[in-house]
Amino acid sequence: MRITVLSHDLSTNAGRRTHRLAGAARTFAEVKLIGPASRSHKWLDAPAEPGVYTVRKRRFPDFHASFAELVEAADGDVLIAVKPHLASFGVALVAAELREVPAILDIDDLDVAMSPRSEWAADPDLSRPKSPVYVSLLTRATGAAAAITTCCSALQRRFGGTVIPQAVDTKLFDPAGTDRERARRKLGFGGPTVLFPGVPRTHKGLELLAGAVAGIAGARLAVTCRSEDLAGPRWGRLPVTRLPVVPYASAPELYAAADIVAIPQLDTEVARHQMPLKAADAMAMGRPIVASAVSDLPEVLDGCARLVPPGDPGALSAAIAELLRDEEQARELGARARERCLQRYSYARVGEQLAEVVGAVAPAPR
Repeated sequence: MRITVLSHDLSTNAGRRTHRLAGAARTFAEVKLIGPASRSHKWLDAPAEPGVYTVRKRRFPDFHASFAELVEAADGDVLIAVKPHLASFGVALVAAELREVPAILDIDDLDVAMSPRSEWAADPDLSRPKSPVYVSLLTRATGAAAAITTCCSALQRRFGGTVIPQAVDTKLFDPAGTDRERARRKLGFGGPTVLFPGVPRTHKGLELLAGAVAGIAGARLAVTCRSEDLAGPRWGRLPVTRLPVVPYASAPELYAAADIVAIPQLDTEVARHQMPLKAADAMAMGRPIVASAVSDLPEVLDGCARLVPPGDPGALSAAIAELLRDEEQARELGARARERCLQRYSYARVGEQLAEVVGAVAPAPR
């Protein structure tokens, strides 16, 4: 069987879920990953591997040519479009109609909440293929998909379908293959270090986390970010180590070097409809995790992490401080997290679940 997985943008963080789904699908099918990519701004996290087809990232009217190229490239027996965007779901619907094949829509965010109508109605900028007005329309068109998959139960309740959890390459993300002390020296980690590996956005609780870490003597917060992120005098006063986004192959070193991985999601509509992929990465690397009890994090991390109420800096600081003091507890939680990840979130395990969804809609062999 041939599967085409479609991303609306392989130049940005948005391509990560797409790449992981493609990895899971490769456990049972021949897979091609396609999507637009910027010539000037590459997705720094992207691995070099076969089966990836990109077109030039453009605005309208030039996007028409990229759209047509993607439709031509979407030649799988089954199409999996990630996010309700023109370059993914829009392309998949057209290609599916032309070739009479099923198109599955995977939803990993509530995109309409990330860009509410009040922010774009007066100026939707229709020249952008990622314009929220197109996302809003395609979100309403989810019924045109042959099947729906989501990354968390809140999205499943909203759109139906099947939860396909965040997958991780447990062979690459393997603590046994990483020299922790060498990684710490390479990254300049000296004392106790808490890692925030996500994109620094408001709903992810980074400012709250920075304040919580500041209350722990000697501890520092390491954040992967762009040069323009975390600007301003407030950030200069906090114990924050800013790191550039690391290449995909080096990500295991980043996790191995950290003493604690923090996922402090706030209790917002956006956060409730997400499941941070970084939780699976941290689990695979056997790191002790402190996370907010938001979305499916309590279920995923039950018994193998410290969970705290969202938006509570005192509880967050106390949980981090306790694990920094109690190395035995931290090691035990990390070991349980690795085992849970192998059991539920490896490419092989997630591939089994994805294969059931694909199998239910795949055309019969001709």
